[in-house]
Parts: sequence; structure tokens; C-alpha cells
Amino acid sequence: MRELSWWLEWPAGVLRVGVVFLVAVALLAVVVRYPSVLDDIDDTAAQNAALSYSDREIAGGNGLVADQTAAHAARALIPKGDTYHVAVNPDFSAGSDLTVRYVDSWYRYFLMPRRPAETAPWVVCYGCDLGAYGPDAKVVWQGSDGISIVRVGP
Repeated sequence: MRELSWWLEWPAGVLRVGVVFLVAVALLAVVVRYPSVLDDIDDTAAQNAALSYSDREIAGGNGLVADQTAAHAARALIPKGDTYHVAVNPDFSAGSDLTVRYVDSWYRYFLMPRRPAETAPWVVCYGCDLGAYGPDAKVVWQGSDGISIVRVGP
């Protein structure tokens, strides 16, 4: 009887019972939930492993850019020390709902160390009006979704 009173004496005994109860609930939760957590981690790893190197490089931009090839072409064509401008037609329909609003911000990250500038010699054009860049504008790359890379000037 002495052993039982040790567990039930006030206030330390009640705290002991509470701690034992919480440890038991935590252990039960680990035993029940742990296998499904491991399965979830395995599924996530399999999804990541299935991505191509291009998908991994574009990363979060996959929800923004309409064509991965355009992003790679821009990085290949625009010299590292040069400036560029991303022009997006508000009616551009390829890509996602986020493309028109955020693709220029994504290119700022992707094309580093190249710098964005309003009057740049390079334009990444998402359905823009090429005539607005004058007669010296030359399309150096063009995709199928109305995306092009333009060199302005000589």
C-alpha cells in the first residue's frame, strides 16, 4: 500500500501520474504515427528525385515561367555584365495566373549577376510589342508561346 500512496500523495504524486500519462501518450503517438511519417518522407524524396536538372534549377519558377527553355536561353545569350529588361504583355495568356505579375521578379534572381534596367539592350519579351523597341530591335531567340529574347541596338 505504501507504493500506491507514493504515486497518489498530494501534490507530487499527482504530478508523477501526469508525467507518466504524458510520456505514455507521446510514446503511443510515435508508435502509431512514425511509419506513416516515414512513408511521407519517402514519397517526397521520390518526387524530388523524379525532377529533371532543369526543373531543379528553375525550381519555384516552374509556376511562373511559361517556358523553361526561354529562361535558359536568356541566361546563355545575355552577357553576365550586361543589363536586361523583362517586358510582359498584360494579356499574355501562356503560363500560370502568376506569370504576368511575377515573372520579372523571378528573372531578377535567375539571371544574376546580370542587372535589370528599363533601358537595357536585352529584352526578355513575354508577348510584348516588339515594334515598341524600334527598328534596331532584333529577335535572337523565339519560343512557341510568344516569348522571345530581343537585342535592342547595334
